[in-house]
Amino acid sequence: MASSLSNLFPLPDEAKTLDVFLGNWDVEGSLTYHSRRFGLKGTSVFSPAAGGWGVSARTLMEIEGLGSYQEADLLCFSRDDGLFHYFAVTNTGAAYDHRGAWADPKSIRFTYEGKQGLGNYSEVLTVKVLGDAQLSIEETDTLEGQTVTQIQAVLRKASAP
Repeated sequence: MASSLSNLFPLPDEAKTLDVFLGNWDVEGSLTYHSRRFGLKGTSVFSPAAGGWGVSARTLMEIEGLGSYQEADLLCFSRDDGLFHYFAVTNTGAAYDHRGAWADPKSIRFTYEGKQGLGNYSEVLTVKVLGDAQLSIEETDTLEGQTVTQIQAVLRKASAP
């Protein structure tokens, strides 16, 4: 009897919750770095990945006074640890595996803890679903317990995937 991969590894309901991110989004907000605030504006495109087990994203932004920012992400649900993973690679040299869970039906929180240089570094990122066509993002990054970066942004859906 032949079995398909989708029968052997059925898509869990948890993975389907990431569909809320699918689409083309306009991004606007601010980044505060060492107490200096910069405006940011750009786009994020979220597409289905790995047969629905994940979502891939490409973000392109301009940060006022700093130039172009680029990020490639993969968000997924892992049945092995029961957590959501958000793998991020940026043009600032960051390559992090954030782990998280839905805090409630409208907000998902991811955390990364590791090293930056010789110091202990963490990122805490919360995404809130504000409606069918709007998300908010709040991120706080700390190095040795001191806040170094904060990001607040709103994503507005420009079009479906």
